[in-house]
Amino acid sequence: MRQLLLTILIVLSGTVSARTAQEKTAKIEHLWTVTEGMFEPESVVVDKARSQIYVSNVVGYGLNGQGFISKLSLSGEILDAKWITGLNGPTGMVLKGDKLYFADVNALKILDIKTGIVTDTFETFHERPCLNDVAVADDGAVFVSGSCTSTIYRLMGPALMPFIEDSGALKFVNGLFVSDELLLSGGWQIRLWNRYSGEPLANGPVTRQPDVRDIDGIAWDGSAFLISMVDDARLWRLGASGVAYPISDDAFHALDFFYDDATGLLIMPQIIGEKGHQVSAYRLTFD
Repeated sequence: MRQLLLTILIVLSGTVSARTAQEKTAKIEHLWTVTEGMFEPESVVVDKARSQIYVSNVVGYGLNGQGFISKLSLSGEILDAKWITGLNGPTGMVLKGDKLYFADVNALKILDIKTGIVTDTFETFHERPCLNDVAVADDGAVFVSGSCTSTIYRLMGPALMPFIEDSGALKFVNGLFVSDELLLSGGWQIRLWNRYSGEPLANGPVTRQPDVRDIDGIAWDGSAFLISMVDDARLWRLGASGVAYPISDDAFHALDFFYDDATGLLIMPQIIGEKGHQVSAYRLTFD
């Protein structure tokens, strides 16, 4: 990961060509699709210890109490379509041990997996932050993106505090990824930050391609990042060259997806038109 980061920084400084990496296509095997019980599915996480999948369902992004979290098996069986109810608009999620962290419009919430009870709620001082994605570092540091405030928040004591505020670099900030000292943010652009200091790690976006924008899901595939975009139904790959490309021409319509680089398991929440609210699983094999 650190070597990839250093290479990306060299690319951004203009010292190497942006097209040095070989584009890799992927063999994509469809495993299953769940079409019942989902409504505006936004994010999925896999609980390997319990062989379960958790799906956030937005049901109108607002303080309406209609959002819910579903529970699926790894084979695509619905275990509990409305496992956790009474939420507002749950979006990005992260699982750490027995705790499920998720963004719920104006608050970060923590759910105890064993009891199914929301044990903690943390709000911001902004009236309308539009909290979107969550990332948790190995040392427990928690970051949350605020799409309406162009802010990345960090959990500090009893509240979410602004950590990085930048109306340009964090325009519509969405997906987050954290590893080592790296904090990567999606949204209108992909940006790199030092996750300890909040300082930018590059002078500008990771890629300046005009068709790579409004990034939602971000995952590591072992040697590069997989990304999904709001206005492009394909799944893209971004490596050390700083060039992003679609791994296939297939339309996935993915949102905040899950990917396991060890097994190639890809699980996607999908919204296809007005009625196509579903979750699908695939197996990826790169050429």
